[in-house]
Amino acid sequence: MTGDIFVNSSSERRKMAADPHRPAYHYLPPKNWMNDPNGLIQWGGRYHLFYQYNPYGPLWGSIHWGHASSTDLVHWEDHPIALEPDMGACDENGCWSGCIVDDQGVPTALYTGFVNESNTPVMLARALGPDLIRWHKFHKNPVIAKAPSGVKTTDFRDPYVWREGDLWKMVMGAGLENGNCAILLYESHDLISWDYLGILFDMKVSEEITTWECPSFFPLGEKFVLLVSLCPGFSGVYYYAGDYDGIKFDPLSEGFLESGSIFYAPHVRQVDDGRMIMFAWLREERTEAAIEKAGWAGVQSLPAVLMLDEELQLVSEPVEEISVLRGEKFQLSDVRLSADQTHKIPLRGSQLEIEVEFDLIQGLVGLCVLTADDETELTLIGYDPKREVAFLDTTQSSLDDEVVKVQHEESLSIDIHEPLRIHAFIDGSVLEVWFNNYIRMSGRVYPTHMDADHVKLFAHGGSAHVKLLKVWQMNGIWD
Repeated sequence: MTGDIFVNSSSERRKMAADPHRPAYHYLPPKNWMNDPNGLIQWGGRYHLFYQYNPYGPLWGSIHWGHASSTDLVHWEDHPIALEPDMGACDENGCWSGCIVDDQGVPTALYTGFVNESNTPVMLARALGPDLIRWHKFHKNPVIAKAPSGVKTTDFRDPYVWREGDLWKMVMGAGLENGNCAILLYESHDLISWDYLGILFDMKVSEEITTWECPSFFPLGEKFVLLVSLCPGFSGVYYYAGDYDGIKFDPLSEGFLESGSIFYAPHVRQVDDGRMIMFAWLREERTEAAIEKAGWAGVQSLPAVLMLDEELQLVSEPVEEISVLRGEKFQLSDVRLSADQTHKIPLRGSQLEIEVEFDLIQGLVGLCVLTADDETELTLIGYDPKREVAFLDTTQSSLDDEVVKVQHEESLSIDIHEPLRIHAFIDGSVLEVWFNNYIRMSGRVYPTHMDADHVKLFAHGGSAHVKLLKVWQMNGIWD
């Protein structure tokens, strides 16, 4: 077993703690590679999060299921590896993404086995105790051996299962031989024998996007929401919201939950208090050589709550539990910024939470974060009222020419009487930003200057009024 790799997890974390690019309050394993979140479940008073993990190095490969748990969605305890490939079995080359459900009091995982690119069956395993530490794989695996007719064998993966009346239902991400992206629907009485019901929903997305992967399909109010990750190319996470009759899904609205290449493979589950909680994989934007030198790759997003607004737009916000990490605070209000003026904030750092509200905006406004003393490195978070776009600009974030630097923009129309609200989380190389709760953006930045931790307010090309600013130093989640 490889599970003993986490026996000295605290020691491994201490070794990594001096890395200025390593997050301190987002979850990631002690070392090595992590990607998709899997199997989120609330069980025995704890939240359990599983994830795609390579125990042998910081690059993708030899995928296992890592495991951590928490009492508050914030502070996490590392556990031994939950699922590992078995030689000669249908997961001999990887235990890929899936989910966990409660089957009559037994946590049961359904996941994608990997033999080769054309052989990715659905596998089943059951927890052997209430702590979800040890797992037993079903002796007659796989429970679904292959893709149905008309589905590309290379594009069939990522089961997502839920209880519907007396039956279990499952969706699978797929790509069809006709070029459409598809979500396939199955049902079962026992999680073992599955009947294929057909295509829940499919469409031609583009010539470039050929597969929907990592689906989550869940109710919000009186509607259902389908979340899909656009593949290939890590092309963003898209949603559809609409009606579901048990066989077919009829979307009424759609849009990006987040575009871009960083936020990917979200996994959603309802917890005991009724909230729909989401985690996602935040990808690296640096070279393999840099990743190998660092010894780690991949971060889980902050847990977020999903909601549908009155127009059936899917929106999110960070869970309120994160506020327990707030430390030293700085606050100001009623500050007027003239055109091309900046206002330096005395509280600085690379682990911060920032809330700011602007109104009377005449030009570009926002935050300049992770800024060096000489301003040769800086990251901009802001809004352009003339073009009606929110932006996260990392093009000046690092003097390292080998890291990816982009300007991420999304349309955001704000009523003249509505303020601009920016809610930003900065954690080492990770940025997660919400604009008026309607738009979220993620960034990865790798400054080279140790003093690149200043925060400034800015106005460019016009004036603005800062109604309120709050900045907190954020405590880490590890001892």
